Amino acid sequence: MATAPFFDGAAREQLMIRRCERCAHPEPPEARTCSSCASVDLTWISATGRGHLVTWTVVHRAPHPDLAGAVPYVAGIVELDEGPWLHARICGDPTTMRAGLPVRVAFVHPDLGESVPLFTPSD
Repeated sequence: MATAPFFDGAAREQLMIRRCERCAHPEPPEARTCSSCASVDLTWISATGRGHLVTWTVVHRAPHPDLAGAVPYVAGIVELDEGPWLHARICGDPTTMRAGLPVRVAFVHPDLGESVPLFTPSD
């Protein structure tokens, strides 16, 4: 499975991203080619897990009944210190969100399913 290293890393509390073997450009986990040189030679690396909030939205209506207990929650885009942007859940008070908010990765380890990263404010 192409995403196994990402989820295996999350289970170990490591945020895994891709890096181009040819030009060393960092890429998001879903990348299949380098956005800088178009190489397909990407490798998995561990990111620092630090970044900044780029944009966000507060979800008030659950998109699935299993998420009804979680609303409201914040979904956002984080720019990692390494450069790639990730879509992720942002924990914290929705009224305190702002562009540029420093965030750090945390991990959710459900009883069933894969571990996943989310981000928390790190001011």
